[in-house]
Amino acid sequence: MIKKHLIFALSLCLPAFAAEKPNIIYIIADDLGYADISCYGQKRIDTPNIDKLAAEGIRFTTHYSGSTVCAPSRCSLMTGKDQGHATIRGNGEYELTEKDYTIAHALKKAGYRNGMVGKSCVTGNTQNTQTPFTAGFDYFYGVLSHKDAHRQYPFFVYENHEKITLEGNKGQEGGNQYSTDIYTKKAIDFIEREKKNPFFLLLSFSVPHADIIVPEDTLAPLLKKFPNGKKVKARAKGYSGSPNIQASYAGMIQRMDQNIGKLVAKLDKLGLSENTIISFTSDNGPSVEGGYHANMFDSNGIYRGTKRDMYEGGIRVPYVVKWPAKIKAGSTSDHLCAFWDVLPTLSEIVGVEAPNDIQGISFLPTLTGEGEQKQHKSLYWEFHERGGRIALRQGDWKIVKYDAKSNKGRWELYNLKDDPSETNNLAKQHPEMLDKMAKLAKQSRTKNSVEKWNF
Repeated sequence: MIKKHLIFALSLCLPAFAAEKPNIIYIIADDLGYADISCYGQKRIDTPNIDKLAAEGIRFTTHYSGSTVCAPSRCSLMTGKDQGHATIRGNGEYELTEKDYTIAHALKKAGYRNGMVGKSCVTGNTQNTQTPFTAGFDYFYGVLSHKDAHRQYPFFVYENHEKITLEGNKGQEGGNQYSTDIYTKKAIDFIEREKKNPFFLLLSFSVPHADIIVPEDTLAPLLKKFPNGKKVKARAKGYSGSPNIQASYAGMIQRMDQNIGKLVAKLDKLGLSENTIISFTSDNGPSVEGGYHANMFDSNGIYRGTKRDMYEGGIRVPYVVKWPAKIKAGSTSDHLCAFWDVLPTLSEIVGVEAPNDIQGISFLPTLTGEGEQKQHKSLYWEFHERGGRIALRQGDWKIVKYDAKSNKGRWELYNLKDDPSETNNLAKQHPEMLDKMAKLAKQSRTKNSVEKWNF
């Protein structure tokens, strides 16, 4: 009897919805710009299904990715650690280790079945089939090395530990098994299998990262809107150019949106929608690869910079969350948050304690409108490529530094409230503010064994 009373008392300490164990689906696009979808201001690309998620949930206007490129950004997402503390701080031959505690580990403690479909969020350019399972997942389907994710018609995928050749696919030359389609199908299959269990699905699309290519049935109608041009030379080695660069880019996003609609329809059919949390975001700002440039569709909106930049265009990303059971439809929030906040948020939702050594802060009060929302004192990023790049935001103020490894670069200072496009460097006008934030940036990182900095 005492034991029963103790269990009941402990249950009262958890959030009321922890016992309900909502299903959790987190959808992440690859190199999608802040303004690439309609509900964030895009005028020429149609994304009705993502827009509907926003209309039925909450849309964040000040949400940041973990980094300005794929692997480190996803590392921050998975581990709740910012780029001053994360294991992976640049693209390359890196992957999460056994020491890295992840979202999947947290949810597994709460009895969840975890599936990751698409581009791996726990590896960089490695092919270790064990890593997803070491990171807490029960099922994996997709590509492990991020280089393989460049192909929208991949030559092969892994299903758990098995390598599967995709017959008919020719990489840059096209094929008959498009990544967005096959990933959506496998995601829906996972939902069908796990419908009686609480599940976590991490659906990681490869679009609109180059190669800029889309199936003909999506491309053809868009050619009238975005006519053929001369073949565009790819701006990065290894990507194909296209005579239909704008139509293809728009088509990639629209096809992803259509597939998200299919996934939501499956949830509706199974009666799971009311208590399923669906999030949608991007891993960093828009790319300038495969012949595409952000100015073709105003992909970064009013924000300066693109992928690999520490300006807002490189790290500010769209983020919408739908949870009918708890989130008021049509909500908008300017709460300052980042990828590393997702782990503590989901941990709080399912009633699992988050680690003490992370930089993330739960934004559950912002989602539900209940309780007091804690705020970040600052947000910090660093990027271990192109001479090293650093950014730190504190309130409305932000500092940026390039050529940081050699310490040759100079700090820039911006007030994002007055100057969201970062056009007016205030470093000379506010030297005391700059000095204070520069010192804070230095205190915001730990040494990393892979890269050595002078900063």
